[in-house]
Amino acid sequence: MPLLEVTDLVAGYGPIRALDGVSLEVEPGELVAIIGANGAGKTTLLMAISGVVPPRAGGIRFAGRSLAGLPPHEIMRAGIGHAPEGRRIFPRLTVRENLELGGFARDDRGQVARDIDEACGLFPVLGQRMAQLGGTLSGGEQQMLAIARALVGRPQLLLLDEPSLGLAPLVVAKVFEVIKALSARGIGVLLVEQNARAALKLAARGWVLETGRVTLTGSGAELAADRRVRDAYLGEA
Repeated sequence: MPLLEVTDLVAGYGPIRALDGVSLEVEPGELVAIIGANGAGKTTLLMAISGVVPPRAGGIRFAGRSLAGLPPHEIMRAGIGHAPEGRRIFPRLTVRENLELGGFARDDRGQVARDIDEACGLFPVLGQRMAQLGGTLSGGEQQMLAIARALVGRPQLLLLDEPSLGLAPLVVAKVFEVIKALSARGIGVLLVEQNARAALKLAARGWVLETGRVTLTGSGAELAADRRVRDAYLGEA
């Protein structure tokens, strides 16, 4: 059974249909990349899975359970974490307070502090900034905080939206290193990433979205070698 199964998903905003019959799946511990141009529907896909954008048609099943009608906090409690585009941390809260909010939907409150320590083990700089306001962190540190906050929810599936956007190369390398380690630990990862070359190098499988529809799918290596992908997304004519 796939960890995540999306079937014929339709979603959008007002008259705009941002997703038009998208189907994909993620296996437990699998790292899957979604690539495509701006406006292809990548962010809408993640927001629909996490319950922020209600689907208009189609189905989303997680660990065999339909997510239809569930609010975002219940989807989080079910085991899906989301580090959204733009990080969306709370700038006037401390790093520790941001991390604590990552576990707000959990019932095992006593374990949250230990999971915060574990998340800071992945990003040691956060452990050095616990009393610092989130808004005073660098862009790279804010991205680390967004991922760490999602991990405090103990997800089985992690949705990552443009984690490398605007970051320095050394920080990007660190973030991708952690993403790869999370997948190796058995956490499924659905990665939306504008750095298509890096995403496909990491991913076991990938999907290409164009104007709300899946146009190509295959292993990360197959897509990276596909001439259409190379011409459109890897900058190789």
